[in-house]
Amino acid sequence: MRMTKSERRRYIRHRKKMERMALRAAEKKEKVSGQFMNRVVIAMILAAFIFTVVMIFVFVRTGSEPSTLIENVFRFLSVEGGAMALIKSVKTVTKRSEKESENQHEDKPEQYEEE
Repeated sequence: MRMTKSERRRYIRHRKKMERMALRAAEKKEKVSGQFMNRVVIAMILAAFIFTVVMIFVFVRTGSEPSTLIENVFRFLSVEGGAMALIKSVKTVTKRSEKESENQHEDKPEQYEEE
């Protein structure tokens, strides 16, 4: 039994809609939640701010500053932030390259080079 033009249009629209829904679901499934890293970054900024305020208070009260402590605290926060940035960038680059390689395999047939 043949479909009419309107039935065929409805069928195609429905199929495209289902494909878009499946694509969105796949993207959502692949998406990595960045909530943990966001919370850690906020905690680091808050810790640096509180530490700075406390060190200003200590300096005003005593007249001297613990320079080694200040240097090490900010070095730790810098290294931690840099490590998290590196992790995030590596994840982003690897996901992007995986998607590109998947798209390449789906769209184009493999071509072999002859020597």
